[in-house]
Amino acid sequence: MTVELLIKNGTVITMDAERRVIENCDVAVSGGRIVEIGQGLEYEAEKTLDAAGCVVCPGLINGHSHVYQSLIEGLGYDMHFDPWNWRFLFPVVSKVNPGNAKAGAALAALELIKNGVTTISDHWYLHTDMDNIYRVTETFDEAGLRAQMVFGLLDQTFAGERTDSEYMTMIQSEEKLLEEARRYYDTWHGTRRTTVALGPGSTEDISESLMLKTVQLSKELDINVSTHVAGWIEINSYTIRRFGERDLEHFHTLGLTGPRGVMFHAVWLSDREIEIIATTGTKVVHCPIANAYLGYGISPVSRMLSLGVAVGLGTDGAASYTYDMLEVARTAGMLQKATKLDAEAVTAEELMEMLTVNGAKVLGIEDEVGALAVGKQADLIVVDYKQPHLLPVGRWLPKLIYSARGSDVIHTVVAGRVLMEDRKVLSMDEEKVMAEALSSREDLIERAGQETRDLLTMPWPKSGPAWRSIVK
Repeated sequence: MTVELLIKNGTVITMDAERRVIENCDVAVSGGRIVEIGQGLEYEAEKTLDAAGCVVCPGLINGHSHVYQSLIEGLGYDMHFDPWNWRFLFPVVSKVNPGNAKAGAALAALELIKNGVTTISDHWYLHTDMDNIYRVTETFDEAGLRAQMVFGLLDQTFAGERTDSEYMTMIQSEEKLLEEARRYYDTWHGTRRTTVALGPGSTEDISESLMLKTVQLSKELDINVSTHVAGWIEINSYTIRRFGERDLEHFHTLGLTGPRGVMFHAVWLSDREIEIIATTGTKVVHCPIANAYLGYGISPVSRMLSLGVAVGLGTDGAASYTYDMLEVARTAGMLQKATKLDAEAVTAEELMEMLTVNGAKVLGIEDEVGALAVGKQADLIVVDYKQPHLLPVGRWLPKLIYSARGSDVIHTVVAGRVLMEDRKVLSMDEEKVMAEALSSREDLIERAGQETRDLLTMPWPKSGPAWRSIVK
């Protein structure tokens, strides 16, 4: 038998039901799926990759991102949530056009592939132009990534800002959003490696009427409804004042919890809300770097895991400054251990599950990806351990979680297609992507106005954060 791809001699961390770790192991791939895993496989192969001294594992899953921000990292920093939005985000992203959307998505896709991320879930609510999300989806598809695109819905505010602001160009009417969401679903859901979910912005950003219609539509289409929940402490004050309930409690009242409910951030939760998540089978995406960077706080992940909640990991947007999911996982672990004064609060094995099988469960694609097993899609990566900070000996999995970096990934494969080989990305023209990203960023910054340009020329601060030196 001839197979399309044969990976030889690696240590395979399967993440299968038995969580097998097999040394000197081969993986055979045909028709985009895994046909056999074992030692000494003998196949004729169209392509063979030698993984001696390397780990072969499932591709990593980024369960929440905003790739429209990939062009503007390094512009706004050392800010809490509100000044970060006001001073940095709103003036720039309100000007995003389809060309900017495509360039940002390509830059993100390139970084994802180079860091071993094979599945991306992007929450796209930046409907400054309704073609934006189509350009992003096409870009991910052409790059070879697997994607769950979350069609965002904002009809009331963006991050609490009202529609009368000049920056709120992404807010659209309820009627238009529902119409466009259906059109987008019909176009892309189930097309090759892309699935679609619906994404209310937050309890602040979407009207009660649209929220209820979004829940109804998600049930009709049988797709995930994914939203930001209790990410910042102020949101609970808002929902208690307006609805008499905390943020997650209100989502539960509206019907967003359950197996199709995906909650991003989930930081400021009461014990009762954690119980609601657990008993309803609701999923969570933890974004530890973004949460810490913006001063949101730390999600009670170890508590949720102890109750059997499926928790995945995500980067969020520019506040993470990385698409390296190994860095995200390591940060998640360290934050839980440090704040609880408990080195066992989250284990390496649990973090690996969050990166793979749990990430797949969150997105509802666990039958296809998240583990290396016969019949599964061949979404996998090869990590080079022949380096001083790793060494191909000892306990393979803890080294992957606590010592490896995204730059240690040498091969990235999605559905049997080699997207990166020996650190060279094959599915994208890296030089072209970088050049177009630089040009698009320059265009975006120019159109954003003087306030944004001031952030780029801030003097070294005499004290405190640099951005305060230009507060008007």
